[in-house]
Amino acid sequence: MPPLLVELAVGLAVAALFVAARLGLGPLLGETTPYPFVFVSVVVAAVLAGWRGALFALVIGQALIWLLVVEPRWTWSSRDPQQEAALLVATVSQFLILAVITFYQREVDKGAVERERRVTLLDEALQEIDHRTRNNYQTVLALIDLQARRATEPAVKEALGQTAARIEALALASQQLAIRSEDLGNVRLGEHLCSLCARLERGLSRDEVKVMCEVDDVVVSPDRAICLSIVVNELVTNALKHAFQDSDGGVIQVTSKMTPRGLELTVADNGSGLPPKPATGGSGLGRKLIETFVRQLGARHEMSSSTSGTIHTVLVPDLA
Repeated sequence: MPPLLVELAVGLAVAALFVAARLGLGPLLGETTPYPFVFVSVVVAAVLAGWRGALFALVIGQALIWLLVVEPRWTWSSRDPQQEAALLVATVSQFLILAVITFYQREVDKGAVERERRVTLLDEALQEIDHRTRNNYQTVLALIDLQARRATEPAVKEALGQTAARIEALALASQQLAIRSEDLGNVRLGEHLCSLCARLERGLSRDEVKVMCEVDDVVVSPDRAICLSIVVNELVTNALKHAFQDSDGGVIQVTSKMTPRGLELTVADNGSGLPPKPATGGSGLGRKLIETFVRQLGARHEMSSSTSGTIHTVLVPDLA
């Protein structure tokens, strides 16, 4: 239906409803206060159908009250001067109320349009910042990869590769931050960590080694998402590189569950377990990173290892 027809229909329905209510109270009120219900109908019609619907409700309501309530009824002839003055005052008052409501609605509409414009502008700015941030990460990763290709010492290549993996974990955390979450201050942990695990599996895993991820889709702060992504990156990367050297393959499982003490995050593998003594030649940077970020989370890290595999458990008491 055309908008104008809808507005007029709403105005007519509202006016008829409130005039009927006034007629129903006729035995109680008599001729006193004939017009207050028309005031209410004007306000209701203005809210529901805008100024044109309210104007129609005003005209129809006043006419019906004059015809059906004010004595003598069922005639348009003139009443006494007091009744005519009351009609005039009520009509002018209703026009003033309609004018105020219309002005207010227009100002609200202008504010809504301006707010929508600013939100759109902010969204575009955030998308541009996000795009440039991803490009910057990709540039850094490309430079590290180029440097790794030129390096002749295996230890240098491995160190640069680990650095690239850690930067990629930070890049993934940035992509999952505010603009892709429910609000501007939280990250969906399940989606974030499982995306990270999928990338690690594609980049570092052999075909016979699988990385499984079943993390609750809880909401965490951006800072905690970055810390957890670094911890998971180090634990999964270490398992991919060292847990299955003496076997044909296996599974790395990243899981989580909420407990009364907080989020319990587990990284477990069914590999050959840790050697009796730490391997020589490593810098221990991965272990130091895990300890640093676990401490920053205020969390507790527990590890157990045997010939049937290694289990790391990180208990995070606070996700905010």
